Amino acid sequence: MKASRATREEIVRRWETRGIARWALGPFAWGYRLGVGVRRAAFGIGLRRAQQVPAPVLSFGNVTVGGTGKTPAALWMAGRLAARGERPAIVTRGYGGNLHGKVATVGREGRALFEPREIGDEAVLLAERFAGPVVCGADRVAAARLAIEEHGATAIVLDDGFQHWRLARDADVVLVDGRSGFGNGALLPAGPLREPLGALRRAHAIVVTKTTDGARLTDLLGRVAPDVPRFTADLLPRSLVVSEDGALAARPLGDLVGRRVVTVSAIAQPQSFYEVLGQLEVRAVEVLEFPDHHLFTQADWQRITQASHRADLVVCTEKDIVKLRRFPFARGGLAALRVDFALRDGDEERLGALLDARILERRSQLRGGTATGSDE
Repeated sequence: MKASRATREEIVRRWETRGIARWALGPFAWGYRLGVGVRRAAFGIGLRRAQQVPAPVLSFGNVTVGGTGKTPAALWMAGRLAARGERPAIVTRGYGGNLHGKVATVGREGRALFEPREIGDEAVLLAERFAGPVVCGADRVAAARLAIEEHGATAIVLDDGFQHWRLARDADVVLVDGRSGFGNGALLPAGPLREPLGALRRAHAIVVTKTTDGARLTDLLGRVAPDVPRFTADLLPRSLVVSEDGALAARPLGDLVGRRVVTVSAIAQPQSFYEVLGQLEVRAVEVLEFPDHHLFTQADWQRITQASHRADLVVCTEKDIVKLRRFPFARGGLAALRVDFALRDGDEERLGALLDARILERRSQLRGGTATGSDE
C-alpha cells in the first residue's frame, strides 16, 4: 500500500522530536535496549566470539534506520580498492529478498544474477554498479568466506555491517545523516536508533552525509565519541539512468532540466532526491511515495502509468529503477538519478589513509599467523 507523503513526513517528524510518540513507545524501546545489551554482552564477555576471515573487512554502517548513504559509500570503497589492483568483494545481507538463509554470489562483472524479489533492491544495485563479485546472505561470515574462497577476494567491503557482531571487522565506518542526525535520540520503536549513541565509540571513523553544514553535529559527536575521527561527504548526482527495453543506459543530467515528471520513491528519506530534482528545475506533476524497499506490483505500475500521462517521463531513484524496469514503460519513459559518494575537501585522502592503515595492520596479523575467533 502506498504511504502518503504527509503520513511519512509525520512519522519522520515524530521520530525527530521528543513528542508523545516517544513516551508511548518507550516501554517497547526498553525491551529493544535489553535485547541489544544482552547480545553485546555475550560477545563482550566471551560467551560468543566474532569470526575472523583471512582478508581485511571494512564495514560501512550506521546507528539509525533509514538511508545515510551506506550503499554509495560501499561502492566508493570497493572502487577505490579495485583501482589500486586489489580484488575486493562486496558482502551484503540482501534485505527484502527471499534467499531463505542461503549464501550466494549475486553479482559478477557488473551484472546481477538474481532479481530484486530474491535478493532485495540494494543488492541488485550493488551488483550492477560494481564490476567485482557481490555476495549476499544473512550469514555475513559465510558470505565473506565464499567471496574469499571462490572469488579470491583480497578485501571484503561489508554493506550495513555495524550491528553484525559475528563477523569481525578491521574498520567500522559509521555514516550519520546530517539532516536528521539521531532524531529524538530514542531506540526503536520509540525513535530511529538501532543502538544507544555510545555505540559510536567503537567506530573507527564517522562520516556525516547529506548536510550543507558539516559542523551541525560536531558538538554532539564530540561529546559522544570524542576520539573517533570525523569526516564529511556528499551524495552527488552524477548522471541520469534510463531504462530501455529492460537495460539501463546513462544519460546527461541536463536531459531532465525543465521536464514535467512523475516522481516515484521507495526509500527511507526521499528529501534529498526531491532537492536534486528542484535544482534541475524539474516540474513534478505528481509525487508518489512507497515504503522503503517496496516491491512494486502491477497495481502500482498502473497507478504510475496513469499519472505519467500528464508528464514527460517518470523519475525515480536508482534503487527503485531496478524494480520498476520489468514493467513495460514507454521507451525512455523511465529514468533514475545516479548518485555517488564524494568526500569533501581533503577528507578522501584522510579517510583513505585511515582505512589503508587498518588493511595493513590486518595483513600484518595474517602474516604473523594470528589466531581467528570461533563462535562455537
